[in-house]
Amino acid sequence: MNRRSFLQGSVVGAVAAAPLSAAAGSARLPSDQLRVAVVGVHGRGKSHLKGFSASPDSVVTTVCDVDLGVAAEAQKFVESTGARKPKVVQDIRHVLDDKDIDIVSIATPDHWHSLAAIWACQAGKDVYVEKPVSHNVSEGRRAVEAARKYDRIVQTGTQSRSVPALQDAMKFLHGGGIGKIYMAKALCYKRRKSIGRTPEMATPEGVDYNLWLGPAPERPYSRNRFHYNWHWMWDYGTTDMGNQGIHQMDIARWGIGKHELPRKIHGTGGKFVYDDDQETPNTQVSTFEYDDLLLVFEVRGLLTNDEKDVMVGNIFYGSDGYLTIGRDGWKTYLGEKGEPGPAGKEDDEGDHFQNFIDAVKKRDHRVLNADILEGHLSSALCHLGNISYRTGRKLTFDPSWENFPGDDEANSYLTRRYRKPFVVPETV
Repeated sequence: MNRRSFLQGSVVGAVAAAPLSAAAGSARLPSDQLRVAVVGVHGRGKSHLKGFSASPDSVVTTVCDVDLGVAAEAQKFVESTGARKPKVVQDIRHVLDDKDIDIVSIATPDHWHSLAAIWACQAGKDVYVEKPVSHNVSEGRRAVEAARKYDRIVQTGTQSRSVPALQDAMKFLHGGGIGKIYMAKALCYKRRKSIGRTPEMATPEGVDYNLWLGPAPERPYSRNRFHYNWHWMWDYGTTDMGNQGIHQMDIARWGIGKHELPRKIHGTGGKFVYDDDQETPNTQVSTFEYDDLLLVFEVRGLLTNDEKDVMVGNIFYGSDGYLTIGRDGWKTYLGEKGEPGPAGKEDDEGDHFQNFIDAVKKRDHRVLNADILEGHLSSALCHLGNISYRTGRKLTFDPSWENFPGDDEANSYLTRRYRKPFVVPETV
C-alpha cells in the first residue's frame, strides 16, 4: 500500500461538485488583466480585495460570500477603487462555473480552504488560498496533487515569504550566520480574551448557513460558531497555532530548511482560566523532532511575558549564536557573550499578491514565494501538533506516507467525515 492508497482508504467517498449556472459575465476586458473572484470577504478577504485591486495586472470582478451583507460591503469597496462594480454571488460553485474568471482567491474559514482550492483547480482556475491551506493533513496533500495535476498556480497566504527583510534573514541563516542550527522556536504569544457564551438561534437574514458549514457537521447557528470565533471550534478552526501561528511555523520551517515532516511529535497544553464556548486550547506547547534539530512551537493566549522582545515571532538557536524575528525585523546575538550582529528592519511588507500574479502570467509555480506544497507542509505541522494534543500523547509519524504507523486513533485525525456534497475528493 502506498500513501495515496492509505489516504483513499481513510475518507468517505468523493462527490463531485454539481455545476450551477453562473451569472452572465461581461465581455472580456480590453487588456490582459486577470479577472479575480474573492471568496470570503469578512476578515482577511478584505486584504485580498485591496491586494488584487492595487495591482495593474488584475481586477476583482466577483465577490463571493455566504453572508450577503458582508458581500455588499466588499462590492462597494471594490467600486470605490475606480473599478467596475463587481458581481456578488453567494455560492462558490457559481464562481467556478464562470468561464471569465481566471483566479479564485480564498479567504473562507479554515474548513473550506482545501475543498475550495481543489474545486477551483478542477475548474481550471489559478488559486490564492489563505493559511492554513487545510483543515487536516490528508486534504492538504490532495490540494497539492490537484495543483500539479491540473497545472494550476496555487499560492499560500503565508505572506512573510515575500517580505524582503525576512528573505535576508533566511539567507543569513542558510549561509551559516549563527553556525549549525540545533533548535528553532516559533512563538504565538497573542492575547486572546474570552469569547463568552452565545445561544443557538435562527440564522441571520442573508446568510446561507448550510453553505457556511460546507464540509463540517451540521449544527445549529450560534454567533460564536460564525464570524471569527469559529477559529476556536474544532469543526472549523485549527487552534491559534494554525491561525496566527502558522505564519511563525512557516518561518521556522523555512529557517531550518526542512522540506519534510518530522518523525516524532509531542503536543500538550489546555484551555485555562476561561469558562466559555471555546473548544481549542489557549495554551499549547508542541515539539517536533527531526534527526538533527528540534522545532518548538508555543501558544500563549493569556497574559504573559515576551522572550527577547519577541511576542509573535521566531527564535533560531545555533552553535555560534541566535537570531530573533519580531515585529520590527530580525536581530542576531553572536558568540558566548551574545554580542549584537547583523540585523534587518522590516520596513517593506513586500507584495505577496503581485508575486502570485507574476507566477500566473509566467505559468510557473516555481516563481511563487509560497507554493501550495510549502503551505501544505507548514499547515501539516500545525495539524500534527494538534493531533498529539488531542490524543494526549507523543506520536510517531511516517513522513513518506504521511500517517501514524499502526495508530488508528491518531490516523483518524488525518481526515474527517465530510458532509455531502461538500466532500474533498479522494482522487483529484
